[in-house]
Amino acid sequence: MSVKTSRVYHDKGLLPEPDRDASGYRRYGANATIELVKIRTLAEAGVPLARIRDLRSATDKEFQHALHKIGDELTYRH
Repeated sequence: MSVKTSRVYHDKGLLPEPDRDASGYRRYGANATIELVKIRTLAEAGVPLARIRDLRSATDKEFQHALHKIGDELTYRH
């Protein structure tokens, strides 16, 4: 993932900005890395960033329901 992409995710409120090391580089832990992968996967599937932001606060059940709906929409498009 590009630096620009991660900055957009931070600016849009999709992911909190991580701590930085002494050199000023962002240091992502395992959980943040997983979240970045989820966000990128949804974005590449065509899910708008605003919807992804909403999904971040969803319960597991709500998130699973949304994923099924997104899958159905993708299937319908093709």
